[in-house]
Amino acid sequence: MKRKCLSVLLIAFLLVSFLCVPAKISSAASLPATPPSGYDQVKNVPHGQVSYITYQSNATNSQRRARIYLPPGYSTSNKYSVMYLLHGIGGNEDEWYNNGAPHVILDNLLAAGLIQPFILVLPYGNATASGVDGWENFTKDLLESLMPYIEKNYSVYTDPQHRAIAGLSQGGAQSMNIGLPNVDKFPYIGGFSSSPITKQNNQLFPDGGTKARANLKLLFLSCGTADNLIFSNNRVRDYCKTNNIPCTEWLLQGYGHDWTVWKPSLWNFAQMACAAGFTNQTPATSTPTPTKSATPTPTSTKSVATGDLNNDGIINMADVILLATKFNAVSGDGKYVAAYDLNNDGVINMSDVIIIASKFNTVH
Repeated sequence: MKRKCLSVLLIAFLLVSFLCVPAKISSAASLPATPPSGYDQVKNVPHGQVSYITYQSNATNSQRRARIYLPPGYSTSNKYSVMYLLHGIGGNEDEWYNNGAPHVILDNLLAAGLIQPFILVLPYGNATASGVDGWENFTKDLLESLMPYIEKNYSVYTDPQHRAIAGLSQGGAQSMNIGLPNVDKFPYIGGFSSSPITKQNNQLFPDGGTKARANLKLLFLSCGTADNLIFSNNRVRDYCKTNNIPCTEWLLQGYGHDWTVWKPSLWNFAQMACAAGFTNQTPATSTPTPTKSATPTPTSTKSVATGDLNNDGIINMADVILLATKFNAVSGDGKYVAAYDLNNDGVINMSDVIIIASKFNTVH
């Protein structure tokens, strides 16, 4: 047991070291980064469909409107992840679409093979109702009305691992106010230039960060260094650092509180969320019956998918963890599985980890 724990730690250390080395832009190791020219411009690529939806809100006792982006080739025969993208204090469900071109950014990322398809929902974040603050009331609107509407009417995953929330300014603060206390519902959270309505740290992390450490897959904080509201970003960042809560901060030197920060932030957040598992495909099963022996058995054929030990279409931390269960196993010891020996040297060791690391986040 002691040797296995040490093996897992060594594997994790190697991967962290490896992923910090600059690589091609499609690798999560190189993100966040400045997007290439034209990333937000309409190109001759497949385009997703953007339309309005109307849903009944229990929070406002009225019909409310949102925009929705369906990726190119959307089909009810597939399941999709959902990202909720929130606007700023003076905006509504049209602000991102009219000024931030999120549909264009996602179309171009998809065409370049840098993300996998997902649905984007652009809500109106001010759920005004009698006697309540509209921005605070949006939490109820989202959780109790909009999310159930999306999950009932579109072909989407309904588990937390396929759900993300992000936003700019007021919407960035809302994303943290909603996402962090409910991190078991939103493991991927993005705050772009978050406004001062960001709740106090003891409200964002009411248990001191225990639930966040257990569930958080990506907390992405971005801000321009010339933004007068950067203190909101810094407060959350500092708390995360002090309490060992995983957090990625991206500071844009000399930039202020505007779209030159928010559009590149979405470009980065979408890719990093996908790399962290947001769009990982979960096979549909009519009668899921997990058992104690449910460890995936990889194919023994070593092909272009070498390293994808659980055959889920992407080489990521799940494969590393799977390999760790066989670490130091040798041929004939009763635990050895040939497909884990990626270099065919008769033992499962760090050399096999390096092979996985060289292809980390590769999608097949």
